[in-house]
Amino acid sequence: MRTLALFLCAASLSACATTEDVVPVNYVPVAASQVSGASGVQVSVTTSDARTTNRGRISTKLNGYGMEMAAIRSQGEVTDIVRGALESELKARGYGLGAGGPTVNAAVETFYADFDVGMLAGKAKGDVKLTASVSAPGGAERYRTTVTGHAEKSVQLASGKNAAASLSEALADALRKLFGDQAFLQALR
Repeated sequence: MRTLALFLCAASLSACATTEDVVPVNYVPVAASQVSGASGVQVSVTTSDARTTNRGRISTKLNGYGMEMAAIRSQGEVTDIVRGALESELKARGYGLGAGGPTVNAAVETFYADFDVGMLAGKAKGDVKLTASVSAPGGAERYRTTVTGHAEKSVQLASGKNAAASLSEALADALRKLFGDQAFLQALR
């Protein structure tokens, strides 16, 4: 009986690493204050997928030995996650969303979480890289930059939930840097 219980326990634990995860990446907006003059500006947001690797997944599960196992995929499109995060940050600062004003475009170059296996705990490391630009209503580019975001947290499992949490924090880090750039805010006026 004991042997059977050990076998079933081992089988159930190993199956976790071989089963693909599909998880939501829930973005939590950064606390922000209203930008002076933002209420009169309508901004449209577009996103594009410029990733050259890992386009079909946001991470990969690891087994206890650090070997890659099953893919971790986002429940929604990565470009939709980034667009929603940008829109929520714009609204939090008082900008309206719609046509007629500047357009913010974000090309997603990296959106991936890696795991490190440790003795007692591992690490989930989320990395986000965006190339953001602002165009005037006529199409002339006013601003362009590349921002990166990074988040690292201790985890017990290389799971989809932990990958999504680290990516949400990394996206917040990247957007904090973007909205902290006065040249970006100036380009929105």
